[in-house]
Amino acid sequence: MTTRVLIVCKGNICRSPMAETIARTRVARDGLQFHSAGLAAMRGFPIDPLAQDVLASHGYDGAAHVAKQASKGLMLQSQLILAMEQRQVAAVLALCPTLRGRVLMLTHWDDGADIDDPYGRERDAFDFAFDRIESCIRQWRTKL
Repeated sequence: MTTRVLIVCKGNICRSPMAETIARTRVARDGLQFHSAGLAAMRGFPIDPLAQDVLASHGYDGAAHVAKQASKGLMLQSQLILAMEQRQVAAVLALCPTLRGRVLMLTHWDDGADIDDPYGRERDAFDFAFDRIESCIRQWRTKL
């Protein structure tokens, strides 16, 4: 059986592609798939250059990423949806109430707090987001 994990953020060019890239590398095993999408996606755009730089500085490569919209169909195909912000959890549940119990914060096993969007900010905001995301992925690794 395949378990699909969808990671969502706003634009799908910073946080969720970083999380998808890290998860694919750190949590790779048969039957487990990671995808990412944005609730207000910058469709067709590549990963933000600063997000890619931060990933690369830690040995990851997200350069092949292309932003996509988090559609109802994509969400319904997923067994677990991980969001970066509480309002994104609420938005997913407003669109698909049947997903209750399958939509959680990426930070669920940490502090449950939002991971701030680094888009349009300096490199240190991307570094901070990366550190939070990577730490949370490590925690999810033992739960999936």
